[in-house]
Amino acid sequence: MADGLNILIADKDPGSTALLKEMCALIDGVRILGLARSRDMITAKINTAVPDLILLDPALGGIETVEALKKIDPGLNIIITYHPDHPESDILISALEMGVYECLEKPLNSASRQYNEFRLHLLTLTGLLRSRKRFSNTPLARGYHNRFFMPGKTPDPRVKKTISFPEKAEIVVIASSTGGPEILSRIFSILPRALKAPILLVQHIPEAMTGYFAKSLNLKSELDIFEAAHGDEILPGKVYIAPGGRHMTVSKTDDRGRRTIVLNSRPPVNSVRPSADVLFESVAGSYKGRILAVILTGMGEDGKKGVAAMKARNCVCLSQASETCVVYGMPRAVDEAGLSDESLDPLDITQKIVLAAQ
Repeated sequence: MADGLNILIADKDPGSTALLKEMCALIDGVRILGLARSRDMITAKINTAVPDLILLDPALGGIETVEALKKIDPGLNIIITYHPDHPESDILISALEMGVYECLEKPLNSASRQYNEFRLHLLTLTGLLRSRKRFSNTPLARGYHNRFFMPGKTPDPRVKKTISFPEKAEIVVIASSTGGPEILSRIFSILPRALKAPILLVQHIPEAMTGYFAKSLNLKSELDIFEAAHGDEILPGKVYIAPGGRHMTVSKTDDRGRRTIVLNSRPPVNSVRPSADVLFESVAGSYKGRILAVILTGMGEDGKKGVAAMKARNCVCLSQASETCVVYGMPRAVDEAGLSDESLDPLDITQKIVLAAQ
């Protein structure tokens, strides 16, 4: 199994361990490398044979364990598997910002509501990791050493565009999913307080974690960052994060030229709520132009239709370059649809936001 995936399950609960083993056994090309029931056992296991993926229960030392593992090997692939009764959202957010792939709620049993969702996430992520592992052993991978690299369609250098901003952006909209918290943490730690455009952000994370995520970003940034509330006036230099479990949209201007945040609980779009498409399409309906859209790392195609709608209203779109994405899914969708004006690494995206919104 040269391109198979070796998984270490780090969990001290026998019931959870049995369920995770059962789930992994159903995924083609996945092998259980071992079990660990303490931080010391994890360290011992990875010193013997480095796993391709660790399923880690935060009960085994919390964020300190993640920090310790990242010191041993910054490239370790980790998914946090947490108990639904003990989400410890602050720990989960810190882990995501440190580069943990995902935080997935553990199913209590094979009949629970979370079982299929967990299984599909695990199936997708292990498939991506297997593709990356297989690609890393080919001559094409030469020169690509970033741990986030995922192979994608080779861009045509003849159509590469370097954009400028003849007009300042009136609004900035950002979409991200898997891998997003770490990249967003980097971006917002650099953006200056002097930004004049508001920023609206959709990040796919569980409902209980959005508030902690907003607080964490706010502590790192000069900008005022918060979880959006229904009726918030959209003001320059503010950052509005869509609450988990609710779609965020933008109102039309009122008689005083003001716009507000409108939240709703309509069905998921692209299997997610909040959805970037929902936000982007409302922005296209409210703003006449001067829109800057940023599509960051994430699974699926959420944001593609919304970017197309905003393009009809004079939108510039930046997508995250494949070699820096944890999952080159959402950026790939806009790249291959011809909707991205430029594909950039996170630092260059940050500089373009400053250029457009300051």
